[in-house]
Amino acid sequence: MDPHALAGALRTEATALAVAADLVPPDRPVPGCPGMTVADLVQHVGSVHRLVTRWVTRGSRPREWPRDPGGADPVDWYRIGAASLIAVLDPARAVEPAATWCPWDRTLGFWLRRMAHETAVHRVDAQAAAGLAAPLDHALAVDGIEEVLRLWLGCHLPPAAHRDGLAITLRVPGREWTVALHEHVVDFCATADPAAVVSGSASAVDLWLWGRVPESELSVEGDRSVVRALRAAVAGVT
Repeated sequence: MDPHALAGALRTEATALAVAADLVPPDRPVPGCPGMTVADLVQHVGSVHRLVTRWVTRGSRPREWPRDPGGADPVDWYRIGAASLIAVLDPARAVEPAATWCPWDRTLGFWLRRMAHETAVHRVDAQAAAGLAAPLDHALAVDGIEEVLRLWLGCHLPPAAHRDGLAITLRVPGREWTVALHEHVVDFCATADPAAVVSGSASAVDLWLWGRVPESELSVEGDRSVVRALRAAVAGVT
């Protein structure tokens, strides 16, 4: 996605998360994050926003991670951190160098993309706790699927993740990916005959990869063990 579109998504999703969190008691459970309450969720996302702000401004991974609101209202604390993050992640500077955890993308744009998706998935969590989760924007979800496959699996794929190198196709309106998992390698094999095909809206497929949507909400053809192996691999690295 264009950096300016990602910046707009980050602003929109950050605001929507706070609005949803304000609608429910802080001890309300978050369906997509077992054992986590809305207060825990807000504190987690607020702490990630602060960590990344420090990472960018200091030029290296911070040793300390500010996680505690310190008596402040958690949603207010979250809003302050989100505003600081958004101010730092200027889309006009997306190509400028920045310290990141990705070996092949050390630009400010990496964080702009990563924080847009991080915030969007957790916005869904907050809205689900309030009983009104809206789907992800189509373009954002398409980019989110790409990010999961190329960034998360590409950087962190565990040795035991592969399922005999069998290919799986993920298909959403206007786009599809065919991948096979090997030891430490994600093979984008567009010409392969897939062992399974997973289809659905871009939002549903992206949220399924993140464990927020069950397999039953997608169309699955072929070997379901390959589908579950992909989902398990993603769960292992995110």
